Amino acid sequence: MTNETQEETPIVKLRGAKNGSTNVNAQAHSALARGIEALNEGEFTEETEEIRKLDTQLDHLNDYMSRMEERLKAHNDRMMETLKQQKEEREKRRRSFHERMSQSQSEDQEFKEQMKNILKRVQSVKKT
Repeated sequence: MTNETQEETPIVKLRGAKNGSTNVNAQAHSALARGIEALNEGEFTEETEEIRKLDTQLDHLNDYMSRMEERLKAHNDRMMETLKQQKEEREKRRRSFHERMSQSQSEDQEFKEQMKNILKRVQSVKKT
């Protein structure tokens, strides 16, 4: 490099660097890299903060979903118990109906037999 180029390029002095012993371009590049890194760290901090917020929201959503699943499971259990009870009651009513029906049929049969016997007696009395 010429003296004119060195005069045009500002010299960036780095902390802890020996004066004049390092390349000026390397010093500038290093300073720019550290500056960009510092800027990016700020962005990462904002992104990290946003990620933390989203992660917290996901945790809350997961907790809510777990509570909802528990409530739905409890509700489902209650519904299944209710359905089971209703099924048992229907079965009892059905059995009771069939018992009454068979009892009624047997009573009808007995009545018919009695009527038949009475008619036989009447017929036998008429013949004699």
